[in-house]
Amino acid sequence: MAEARIYTMTGEEVGKAELPEEMFGTNVSSHILWEVVRAESLNARHGTVSTLGRSDVKVSGKKPWRQKGTGNARSGSKASPIWRGGGVAFGPSPKKWHVKVNRKVRRKALAGILSERLAEGNLRIIRDLESTGRTREMHEMLNEHDCTGRRTMILIGKADGMIVRASRNIPKVSTGLADSVSVRDLVNSEVVLLSENAVDELKRRLI
Repeated sequence: MAEARIYTMTGEEVGKAELPEEMFGTNVSSHILWEVVRAESLNARHGTVSTLGRSDVKVSGKKPWRQKGTGNARSGSKASPIWRGGGVAFGPSPKKWHVKVNRKVRRKALAGILSERLAEGNLRIIRDLESTGRTREMHEMLNEHDCTGRRTMILIGKADGMIVRASRNIPKVSTGLADSVSVRDLVNSEVVLLSENAVDELKRRLI
């Protein structure tokens, strides 16, 4: 069993928790992490960006001027990309960016990054994590846990608007739900703070 320390919001250590080895004691290759983070980043793209090519622009098909004798450069259509209001050359078009990742691989990546943060000493369990919605209150808690200026992810078990409200204006701090947090968010964080009910949600998700 892996072991994590439990702290109060004021930074006082109050005990230790035994965590499942398959969640917090596994190793994962950097390639698997890269594969899952890449898939999450691509799947977040809508792929709806679109431009009009020269065949899509509605303009007259008439030649702007005769081929010779005017002194102007040769031109065949106002839909040409060199004309104002013409089509876009090599512009983007709607595209599906979806990349499939097997569920087992995604779970392995999530367990691996949690195990890595625990091994580094950058994963803590916070007992009775709650907030009245005041930013100062959350800022003081982060100071007690030596998280000031570090990219910190606060994971909670259920939606809590007060915790989100208290932490959203603090630089480099973000909150997330344990049952839906992405591997990308955890990889980009230096410290992970877990509420006790977030641990239970992670167990349901990974075991």
